[in-house]
Amino acid sequence: MTSLTHLHKANIGRGQSRKNKKKGSSSNTKTLMYVISFFAFIVVFQTFRWQILYAEKFKDLSEEQYKSTQISIAPRGKISASDGTILAVDEPVWNIYATLSNEEDEREKFFKDKEKFISEVSGILGVEREEISSKLTEDFVYASLKKQVSTEKKKALENAEIFGENTQGFGLYFEREEKRIYPNGTLAAHILGFLGKDSEGKTTGQYGIQGYYFGDINGRSGYTYEEKDSYGNVILTSEYQPVLPREGKDFVLTIKPNLQSKAEKILEEVVRDTRSKSGSVVIMDPKTGAILVMANFPTYSPAEYWRVPETSILKNKAISDVYEYGSIQKPLTVAIALESKVIDKDYKCDDSTGFLDLYKVTGYEDLKGSKVYTWNRKPAGIIDIADIFRTSNNPCTAQIALKVDAQKYYAKLQEFGLGKFIGIGLQDESTNYLKPFDYWTKLDVITSAFGQGISATVLQAISAQSVFANDGVRMRPYIIEQIIDEDETISIKPQVLSQPISKETAQIVKEAMGVAVERGMLGGMVKELKNYSVAAKTGTAQIANIGELGYKSDYTNDTVVGFAPIENPKMIMLVRLEEPQTASFSTLTAAPLWEKIFLAIADDLEIPRKN
Repeated sequence: MTSLTHLHKANIGRGQSRKNKKKGSSSNTKTLMYVISFFAFIVVFQTFRWQILYAEKFKDLSEEQYKSTQISIAPRGKISASDGTILAVDEPVWNIYATLSNEEDEREKFFKDKEKFISEVSGILGVEREEISSKLTEDFVYASLKKQVSTEKKKALENAEIFGENTQGFGLYFEREEKRIYPNGTLAAHILGFLGKDSEGKTTGQYGIQGYYFGDINGRSGYTYEEKDSYGNVILTSEYQPVLPREGKDFVLTIKPNLQSKAEKILEEVVRDTRSKSGSVVIMDPKTGAILVMANFPTYSPAEYWRVPETSILKNKAISDVYEYGSIQKPLTVAIALESKVIDKDYKCDDSTGFLDLYKVTGYEDLKGSKVYTWNRKPAGIIDIADIFRTSNNPCTAQIALKVDAQKYYAKLQEFGLGKFIGIGLQDESTNYLKPFDYWTKLDVITSAFGQGISATVLQAISAQSVFANDGVRMRPYIIEQIIDEDETISIKPQVLSQPISKETAQIVKEAMGVAVERGMLGGMVKELKNYSVAAKTGTAQIANIGELGYKSDYTNDTVVGFAPIENPKMIMLVRLEEPQTASFSTLTAAPLWEKIFLAIADDLEIPRKN
């Protein structure tokens, strides 16, 4: 029994051993299946990533093996004046680099005469030897030596045989760029604007024509896609779609460079002499609206715009600054009254007090004791329209405005262009704010009659005044004469904006403005204009306080607008001086400026003298 039991136990052990082997085999199989499944999952997952998630990336990488892309930079358009004078254009400049491959012979050749290379290159480029030497280390491959080098210097380097005969250009690399240049320096800077950098470092136009029309001037780059074989050769039979570059558009301006230059020079002198904060002048052909001159001082060089001491100098104040322009509003007020037939050409005002009682004419309780005075607080007596202009009489002008229906007066101001955006095509152009008529009171009519509480840019103001020089018709001011591209030339034609008054009314007003000049309206400092037929009006306006009611007591904006000759005007000019320090009346500051510029350009415009 004992031995049987032993055998039985042995058989049981063998059975268990076989079971254990089966279990082990099953466990190994499962592990193998897990591993295979894991790797299968990885393969599927990676396939999904490559074919779905990153399909475009790998497609691009594969295309790089047999495709090449070449970018063609389009040349920017040039800007010129009406006589062909180039004001802004691109010229090629070169970025200069020292470069070597890793070939031992080439590097040995270079470093053998390294000092000679440094001496020659530094002399041509005008760079310190030490600056170049520090970049040419034993392991250098590529080093920038100087940016934006002229073509002349580039050619000198290109032809230099620094390392012996037939070694022109060895160790050098030339990268071409286009640089914007301004052949006439600061001339018409505020019209042109400049090419600067945006927040991402990309070139962009800022201010003026180049700011407003940057996309047109800049053109469009071209792209060429070519397929290559395994040796890098272009496959000529392969289909690809090139995108051709499109050159930037050329702009021809209406300005006259000789007039612009003279006006800028005189403006600078007077701004400095009067210690004004700034000065602006605009000269326009009233019959077409073409701008002949637009200048500001202080000015700047568009090629070195970053040198300005303050960014406000970059602004074109003739179009960006809205200001209360004062008594040049009086001809508009008189014209509206004439057109409304509430006065006639023989109208006379009886100024027996030298003031207008605001409570008496409005009935507003809060205006008790408030008055509008003449400039010297003295009565002017009985005066005609010409003398209203000559003495710039506020009480009389206010009385005239009050005779006109307020709603009609407001509508006519709009026809003169006040509160209307012109859109001359220069970046940073502003427009004045004309308070909605529903909020107007009699006090608004009174103050706006003589140019207080009403504002405009210099451009808007001259546009309104041009009506008197053009038989009652207001033309759209424009400064671009032509836009030229590869396909066509667009010529800008004169355009009528409105006709706020009749030819007869315009004739009455301009004759009165002419008589006012003959009677001495422009003051004793202006003497030479007596030889010409000139109509004009002065304006001395207080400057409103910023952030509080009332006006500054010690600062003014001085303006003069005028045209000549009276019967057949060839030009109209508006000058403005901001906060002159030497005097507080436009007859002493802006009038001499107007006369100096006029006398300098009269012959150029063929304005005849009186017989």
